[in-house]
Amino acid sequence: ARLPLPSRIASIPIMFLLTPIQAAAVIAGNCMFGKVYVTLRWRWYGANKILGNLWKKLYVLPNTNPIKELQDGHLKQDPQFKLDRATQLNESEWTGLCLPLCFYFASSAVGADAGTACSMMAWGQVGYTLARPTIGYPFQLPFAIMRYVGVALSLKPLFGAAF
Repeated sequence: ARLPLPSRIASIPIMFLLTPIQAAAVIAGNCMFGKVYVTLRWRWYGANKILGNLWKKLYVLPNTNPIKELQDGHLKQDPQFKLDRATQLNESEWTGLCLPLCFYFASSAVGADAGTACSMMAWGQVGYTLARPTIGYPFQLPFAIMRYVGVALSLKPLFGAAF
């Protein structure tokens, strides 16, 4: 007799479910990725390109203080920099909320109830960080909503443990 094969539709969502500690690792890695991207894109690549070091001293992280194009007044007018900076700021604000929640659920007995919430927070963070500066509005909105829903879902087990 043949064993029934599991439905592909049912197995796809399970693939994206993370434990709270896995979600915390994804959120922390995403935060690090955002920081490294902005440093490499604007401090390293942008400065070396302006200084003409792009192929000569590619290994150097130059001092950006004397480069007027990379000072706040000039750089803040660059639309891509504005978008990258706003995305990084938004991501770090949400990391400050999502990461402690995931760590709490990973270390507590109520953590099993929060796997979906932590997964939604993690994938929302990653999707938002990638979608906003690349493909932009309105494609980052589902990921932003995922973060809100993930935090909202985490309130039930959190309040259950607190009260």
